[in-house]
Amino acid sequence: MRLRNKVALITGGNSGIGLATAKVFIDEGAKVVITGRNPETLAAAEKALGAGVVALKVDVTDAAATEKAFAEAAAKVGKFDIVFANAGIGGATPLGDTSPEQFN
Repeated sequence: MRLRNKVALITGGNSGIGLATAKVFIDEGAKVVITGRNPETLAAAEKALGAGVVALKVDVTDAAATEKAFAEAAAKVGKFDIVFANAGIGGATPLGDTSPEQFN
């Protein structure tokens, strides 16, 4: 229970690596907040993860919606001890050669 009394926020926690990470964090004692864009996979992830998870539908490419969702989550669970920024789609640029415009 290495993460007991910790709160983790995982973007893209409704599938793949994010969902697997959420499972591990919960098993280690953390309270977990997950985000996702797809309501169906988000609901399925919330059900699979069980009690102790907060699921938020949010598109992390929308900065205002992301800030609002994170504020709502913090009001429910308190401060975040861990943030796993997992959501995103890789581009076709080598690591280190991505410009800020490409990143955005």
